[in-house]
Amino acid sequence: MSAERISSKQIFILLSFCVFGTIFFTLPRTLTDLAGHSGWLSILIAGLMFLPFMWMLTRIGFYMKEEPFIPFCLRLLGPMLGRLFALLVLLPLVVISAMTLRVIAELFISLVLPETPIELVLALLLILRYYLTLGGISAIARWAEIVIPGIAVTFITLCALSINNVELSRIEPLFNASFGEVFRGAVVILSGLTEMLFLLFVWPNLRNKHGVFAVLLYADAVLMAAFLIIYLLSIGTYGSALTAHLTYPFIEMVKDINIFEFIQHLESIFLALCIFMNLTKGSFTFYMILIGCKDWFGASSYRPLMLPVTLIMFYLALVPQNLYLVLIEYEKAKGLTFSAYAYALAAILLLAAKLKSRGTRHEQTG
Repeated sequence: MSAERISSKQIFILLSFCVFGTIFFTLPRTLTDLAGHSGWLSILIAGLMFLPFMWMLTRIGFYMKEEPFIPFCLRLLGPMLGRLFALLVLLPLVVISAMTLRVIAELFISLVLPETPIELVLALLLILRYYLTLGGISAIARWAEIVIPGIAVTFITLCALSINNVELSRIEPLFNASFGEVFRGAVVILSGLTEMLFLLFVWPNLRNKHGVFAVLLYADAVLMAAFLIIYLLSIGTYGSALTAHLTYPFIEMVKDINIFEFIQHLESIFLALCIFMNLTKGSFTFYMILIGCKDWFGASSYRPLMLPVTLIMFYLALVPQNLYLVLIEYEKAKGLTFSAYAYALAAILLLAAKLKSRGTRHEQTG
């Protein structure tokens, strides 16, 4: 699988899906709860705060070259510390992927088949991930290229149709939060952006490694624009007070689309968008988990690990009993801690790589 290569365009699409895939469901609620009408400012600040992380990722990639991520950790930190450090990166990816799986399954049940057992929906979604991942990273990347035009057009169309329900008076005032509240909102957005840390698992597969910073910068700009549109549409439709109490504001916004009593009930279209987007994100994260497990256990291929990892994901996704309460607590915990956690991991890895490189140069000159 090391011979598989993905282009800059493909990695841009995959990373955008990874960040956007689930955060847009709850983004308006989280931001209005933390920063009120100033949530738009939190989005812009988060985009700027992500720039140093982008630089750190590309520098780590410079030291990795063609080396897989976990062997790279083992070389820098030794067998024991290297494996422990690799787990600190791999385990959050497993949890995030399982939560994404559960959220999309709950959406499917609530919007289309309310009497369907959650276990059946989870199994079907995992089967889709399983078979797409069988083709490797190149198959996932090609699938992403195929579905991105339809997803983009659908998203833009739904947003355009939602403008009819927006009132500018609900968006005002533009500033009604303290700097601390705005900063906390920015940290929550940043926690989604720093999920791009997992890019390191597929670094050897990148065709143009020197262009990764530009790809990350472009993804950052596009995601900030999409987040701003969703936030402003939601708060313009419902106001900050109601938006802060809606579980999935964007879904409610889609449900309320009604043009001339003819264009309405577009939840099914929205669900199709979510399924395609999260199948892509889920398969990509599933592939990265498999690659991480393969290298961590020293296996020759990830394929024998696919069934056990699939079963682990299935049972992890079943753990939350009350998804709403768990989702709120999960978002709070992840939003306030993951960005700092990702920054710390990247900083440790970059420092270790610099020290190792300096020591190697001294040995060569000595």
